[in-house]
Amino acid sequence: MYDLNEVKTFVSVMETGSLKDSAHKLGVSKSTLSRRISNLENALNQPLLRRQANRLIANEAGLKFLPFARKMLNVADEGHKAVEELKEEVSGSLVVYVHTTLVRGWFSALMFDFLEEFPQVNIDVRTGNQLSQEIKSNDVCVWVGEPANDQLRSERIGQLSQGLYASADYLERTGRLSHPSELSQYAWIDTLKSEQNSIVLEHETQGDVSFDLPKSRLTVDQYILHAEAVIRGKGVGLLPHYFAEKHLARHPEVFVSCLPEWKGKSQPVYLQYPFGHLPRKMHALIQYLRDEAKAFY
Repeated sequence: MYDLNEVKTFVSVMETGSLKDSAHKLGVSKSTLSRRISNLENALNQPLLRRQANRLIANEAGLKFLPFARKMLNVADEGHKAVEELKEEVSGSLVVYVHTTLVRGWFSALMFDFLEEFPQVNIDVRTGNQLSQEIKSNDVCVWVGEPANDQLRSERIGQLSQGLYASADYLERTGRLSHPSELSQYAWIDTLKSEQNSIVLEHETQGDVSFDLPKSRLTVDQYILHAEAVIRGKGVGLLPHYFAEKHLARHPEVFVSCLPEWKGKSQPVYLQYPFGHLPRKMHALIQYLRDEAKAFY
């Protein structure tokens, strides 16, 4: 079995080509480094380095051993991190950015459950639909739509299918829809400030239909305001099925599905978090979000 300090010394000398530079880098004496190299060579029963023009370079055995030495150090480092993580408490503060579409009906309940399970964690929740400029590289973000922040790792954890909804009273006044081509005759509530001029509706057997959006008198950037506009009979709107069903479970018949066999384009849900080694509190939250997002599929 090789001593990890000896392996580390060998890799360092391979990188610097100098006992002096490696001794300074590792914070030990040149004699200590020379002894470690000798011990490693004795363990392997052959020399690894040779001196050339005042520099140490690897011989054939050294070149073959180098990738294995680096792999040993990487494995040892991962093992150390894993053991350290077991000692680390799930505690401290977290900043979480949540898209407005996900706040009510999903994240609000999840947040209280998480805090109850991990009483030593504090969460600073920030909501919006244009937060990408504010998100920092050490934060967690749950986003609807393609993520704009490339400083964070992006992991797709779900998708939101969408359908058309309107209040029963509104449809009684205007007549019920029978095909997407009729939407131009109805008032339209812009979908969470989508700023699109057209949308595509999908049907399992009839394929896709694209149509220009009617000019909307009401444009909102909050899901709850969008749903409220539909409930108040201001027109037809495109809502995520998941949240429409949650809303109807609490308040039955406040609105109804129009053209239920037609669906809008699904919106991806992304989880974003920092690259590299993460503290245990962040691991716990990320796994919690992954598990709860299964409801979106």
